[in-house]
Amino acid sequence: MTNTDNVYTAIVLQGGGALGAYEYGVLKALYEKRPGFTPVAVTGISIGAVTAAVLGGAKGDPIEALEKRKFTVSLGVPLPKLIDRSLAALGDPGMYRLDTKQVMQMLMAPWTLTNVYDTAPLRQTLKELVDLDELNGETPRVVVGATNIETAEIEFFDHRRPGGLTFEHVAASGSLPPGFPMTAIDGGMFWDGGLFSNTPLSPAINALEEAAGGDPDVVREVIVVDLFPMNAPVPRSLFDVLQRMVQLQYTSRLKLDKHFFDKVDGFVDLIAMLEKTLPKTSPVRDDPIYKEMLTYRKINHFNVVTSTIPANLTTAADFSRSSIEARIDAGYHDAIAPGIGGIDAPGLRVGVTVP
Repeated sequence: MTNTDNVYTAIVLQGGGALGAYEYGVLKALYEKRPGFTPVAVTGISIGAVTAAVLGGAKGDPIEALEKRKFTVSLGVPLPKLIDRSLAALGDPGMYRLDTKQVMQMLMAPWTLTNVYDTAPLRQTLKELVDLDELNGETPRVVVGATNIETAEIEFFDHRRPGGLTFEHVAASGSLPPGFPMTAIDGGMFWDGGLFSNTPLSPAINALEEAAGGDPDVVREVIVVDLFPMNAPVPRSLFDVLQRMVQLQYTSRLKLDKHFFDKVDGFVDLIAMLEKTLPKTSPVRDDPIYKEMLTYRKINHFNVVTSTIPANLTTAADFSRSSIEARIDAGYHDAIAPGIGGIDAPGLRVGVTVP
């Protein structure tokens, strides 16, 4: 195991509603196996943005804060599974509730609706668990993404923006239509970041390149929690079709990303060789593209923890206690299996589930 003092880690968290419990399981294992661990950056979309905010700005221990949230809307009493799984339709005390005005409008003029739920409970939960000063600290750098409705572009928010990172930015990242309302940010209107890209890799890589003042000799690591595996059986029912449709929409397509990472790593090595051999008077040294490429850094470890939860637990709206606990347990064990607690050798990609 390498010296973790020399390892700089960025964590990438996808959106996926109740599947966020799986991410919590992975994080629980990571923090347990790496005592004193603090990531350089945590980037998140939707429920991943909520988790990132708690992880980076918790009032106290971040894993304990996530444990309090627990991602469940269960009433705390034994209920038949079908009923328990249906509770989310009525709301989640810590996340969202039925918008009574919109419900009335649904009965009178449903074509004028823009949402069904109100996300005020989410803002209250964040206020209880997260300290804004901590959230806007340098380490970890928390970055959340939301989709600008008018421009169809994703925008990333962090503490470096004027006014810093706020709970409104986190809420915007999880404003999934048509259930949740759009969120106003600086004069723009935003929906869930997963509508554009559900895996916020680029801000994680940017943060890693800046880590340790850009020192090329430190070890840089990305950990991605992949909630929507690319491989799945061919659907054989309407329910299976709907499930697979959601998976295809939000999957990270990490096969393409890994290929890209390998190419960039090759370019970084090549530029390092050129820097050593180029004459001091070479005009190439003044080329702006060359100067920019000198700032690129290798990602030594690209780790993907891919969900192995069975099909009956992949419904993002299933917040039942039994399903939540099963996802947490699965995330924990999926992280432990490939050895998320340590890095054995530079260049090794621990737990990568793509070729």
